[in-house]
Amino acid sequence: MPTNVPGLSVTDGRGRHDDRVEILHWDGRLDNRDDLLPRLRDSLQGDTGNAAIARAAYERWGADGLVHLIGDWSVVIRDKVNHTTVLASDFAGVRPLYYHVQGGRVRWSSRLQSLVEATGVSELDEQYVAGFLTFGGCPNRTPYQGIYSVPPGHAVCVSSEGTSVRRFWAMPVGDAIRFQDERRYEEQLRSLFREAVAVRLQTRSPVLAELSGGLDSSSVVCVATDLMRSGAVGASSLTGVGFVWRNSLDEPFMREVETHCGIEGVHISTHDVPLVAETEAGGAMPEPFQPLRTSVAATASRFGAKTVLTGQNGDLMLGNWFDDSLQVAASLRRLSLGRAFEEALAWSKILRLPVYRVLWRALQAALPPTLSPAAVYASADGSYAPKKIETSLVPGFSSRTGLSEPGSFFSNDWMQAPPERRRYFHALTAMLELRMLQPAEPLQHLDYTHPFAHRPLVEFLMTVPTDVLCRPGEPRRLMRSAFSEMWPPRLRARRSKGLFNAPWQEALRPVARALLNAKQLQVVERGFINLTSVLSRMERLTVGLECNESQLRQIILLELWLRNRAGEGLSGRVLRAA
Repeated sequence: MPTNVPGLSVTDGRGRHDDRVEILHWDGRLDNRDDLLPRLRDSLQGDTGNAAIARAAYERWGADGLVHLIGDWSVVIRDKVNHTTVLASDFAGVRPLYYHVQGGRVRWSSRLQSLVEATGVSELDEQYVAGFLTFGGCPNRTPYQGIYSVPPGHAVCVSSEGTSVRRFWAMPVGDAIRFQDERRYEEQLRSLFREAVAVRLQTRSPVLAELSGGLDSSSVVCVATDLMRSGAVGASSLTGVGFVWRNSLDEPFMREVETHCGIEGVHISTHDVPLVAETEAGGAMPEPFQPLRTSVAATASRFGAKTVLTGQNGDLMLGNWFDDSLQVAASLRRLSLGRAFEEALAWSKILRLPVYRVLWRALQAALPPTLSPAAVYASADGSYAPKKIETSLVPGFSSRTGLSEPGSFFSNDWMQAPPERRRYFHALTAMLELRMLQPAEPLQHLDYTHPFAHRPLVEFLMTVPTDVLCRPGEPRRLMRSAFSEMWPPRLRARRSKGLFNAPWQEALRPVARALLNAKQLQVVERGFINLTSVLSRMERLTVGLECNESQLRQIILLELWLRNRAGEGLSGRVLRAA
């Protein structure tokens, strides 16, 4: 039998059509109500709530019919005909939903901590730990053995006969759009992006928008303010919120956008609110940025905002690649050797690599999926690649958790895409399966939402030719041609956004110094991390030397989280940024 646990909200839709289907839980926003209402009118019987629409869609089409629900949502359905409880999440996994199955009984909650307390599970899931230390998370798993997250775009069906997972949405790996006139790409992008922002502003409450001064978040703010001024949406008040630090390259652009759009901006200093702190490394699971997310939640409360817009997913959707030289594979696949050489030469000049290296990688990518090495598509982009790849993982731990075969952590449907598109679909697969768009715990009570993850927009951009999105020396090519007129003039000339390197170092160095003096490390005692290696890397971190910092952050974050869960501390005082 299904059991909801404390922390779960049971909303409208309960109790109708008890003879067939019952909605036990609906959390989220439905963006295509106007399209679905006429199609499902006969089944709704006057109830036009989102939960009722979800129930009617399931009654009409079964679990596969959930693909018709566009928006940020999670749902739990009791199917009395098939004696099944169905748990499902939208394609991007924005709204959290967790479950635990034991003895034919499923417990579920939108709050992980509530489910942990209800089940009493305390064993650490090593597969999750391995994924967290390597990729920042693990598909469909949580830190607790036997407690899982519902896979995005899938339905988990639980009955007395067992548990099955059924996909209802798939990436458009085989689709492609080719317009003769490139202006049509621009028109479609503008239309879908405007729609993506508008459907997230159907609220009478004030709205908060994360604003970094980069092109993605700035585009969201510019379109949102234009929609509000025109009266096209319910929202009428927008406030920007951004993170600043000394000598930040972003702050002048943030202020430029605020002035251009005529909005107030709240600037949270990372000197006052660090990216991570000894006692703030996550709640039910380890999470970076918890102090900042808590501050954003407090800002939303102060303004009475229930919706927070972000620019997340824009980099991937709009081709913000320094190195997208695998585009050459398309010409090789067509045996257009002269064109392939011209393209490879153009990329080699930008990347400062020999042309033969560009051609060799493209040739590997052009091979059939069974022969093409997956590592070609998974490499970090250009200057973001760490100079050292030391991970400090204990070899035995890597072996027993499958890290020796990292491709096994993710599904491989992306390999069915054309070679020049595989890197895009590989990145999208990782983002979705790691639920990177799911809000952090401090923000889960809000509609924390991402216009660049609007499904119609994603499905369009993932079928646009890569050379329309990005060319050598022209990342975001389509975005700039479509959006630049709405940006303030100073922003149009911006080429890259500042990184969080300085705030990360400021937050991590005092923590690393304290860990170096600790009597023992949880990650070492549990057999995850090699002591000599991690101590050496933390020493290097404290003096600013190369240490594969991005992965070392994960180790430090996990160590702090394990200590906090065990009730341990590093000292008698809370560490603060120097």
